Formats: sequence, C-alpha cells, structure tokens
Amino acid sequence: MQNRTWKVGDLSKLTGLTIRTLHHYDEIGLLHPTFHTEAGHRLYSEEDIIKLQQIMSLKQLEFSLDEIKEFFDNPKYNPKEVIEMQLKRLDEEIKLKNELKGELKELLDVFNSWNKPSFEQFIHSIELIRNQKKYFTKEQRIKLKKQYHKLDDSEMNVQAAKWTKLITSFQEELSKGTPVDDPKVIGLAMTWQEGMNFFTGGDKGIVHSAERYYTENPSAAKGSGMSGELYKYIQEILLNMK
Repeated sequence: MQNRTWKVGDLSKLTGLTIRTLHHYDEIGLLHPTFHTEAGHRLYSEEDIIKLQQIMSLKQLEFSLDEIKEFFDNPKYNPKEVIEMQLKRLDEEIKLKNELKGELKELLDVFNSWNKPSFEQFIHSIELIRNQKKYFTKEQRIKLKKQYHKLDDSEMNVQAAKWTKLITSFQEELSKGTPVDDPKVIGLAMTWQEGMNFFTGGDKGIVHSAERYYTENPSAAKGSGMSGELYKYIQEILLNMK
C-alpha cells in the first residue's frame, strides 16, 4: 500500500475533481505528481493525495490557488495563522454584508412610501444612501431615522406636501429673479429652517452635515424635485439672513 500510485483519471474519480483541474494544478506548480510512467503519464502517490486534500480544504475556506500555493511554498507555513487570516477576512465580509443589508432596508423603507419607484428614483436612492454615510455619522443617521419613524403616514404626507409646496414656491421666486434679500424669500427661508429643525430634531450638527452634503452634491436633491441651482439659491438666502 505504501507504494501505491494513482493515475490522473483514477484520482479524478476519487476526488471528484476534473482531469483538467489536476493538470492545471500541475502546470501552476501547486501539485506535481511524484511519479511519471515511461510514457510520461502522471502517477500520484499517497503523499500527493494528502496534499490534494489539504488544497481542497483550503479552497473550501475560499482561499485562492495563488494563496494556497504561497502557503505550501512558505517553509514557515502555519495552519493556525491561515485560519486566523480567513477569520479576519470573513469578519470583513460580514461587516460589508451587514452594511449592504442596512442599505437595502433603508431603500425598502423609502420605496414603501412610494407606489412604484421609477428606475431613476431607484438609482438616485442608492446613491443618496451610500453618499450620506460620508457626511453623516452613524449616530446622526440613527437620530434621523428615529425622528422619521416618529411620524405616522398621515403626518408624513402632510409634511411631504408642505415641503413640496415650499420647494415650488422657491422655484417660482428663482424663476422671477427675486433677490435673496427680498422679504418674501426670507419668509420662505425661515419656513425652510423650521422644516430642517423639525426633521433633524433641532440637531445643529445634523443640519451642518446636511448643508455640507447638499452643497458638495447639488444633484442629490433631485429626488425632492430640487435642482442644484435652486438649492444654491436657497443657501444664498440663508447666508444673507445671518
């Protein structure tokens, strides 16, 4: 039994790997057969099979072939370190999956408030949620979400209607060329500030983050019917009031 060898076809049947895969492992130097026949055919030993089992186990742990080869080529190869490495990698993957799950839940919350979102709204919402993480801290996003969930559907509809009307009024004044120090637009800006305080719970840090976000990403307000030009106009009014 100690001198037993397996041809590549036999090894393929034994392990479930294709002959092509075994040839590939040989070609890249991952698993060379110990012996060859006079005709040049591969013959694998028991030691080769043990190594192949290790390779298959590492592949199940989602290591790449290059990484596995590096493990075997490294004289200081330590299985414990390999496991620790994979655990760290999995922790990172789990973190990313959880972040993705959070984004999907946020999207679902948004879409539940719409009858049927358009493709443009879908793409915009994804960009909005992902980009906001660059500007709002985790604590701020949690606070915003809590503030949002304080409203029932009827209250949310009332606030949404007020916001839409306010934006429309700003757009009319912008179209007419109303100066930023006009009492009418100042009154609109005060209503704007009240709305911001309402939705942010009066948190100045959130307001500041929101202003920075929309200033640096003027197109982000499209979902609310606002253009970058209109948002800039509103900001000029607010600055004039300070």
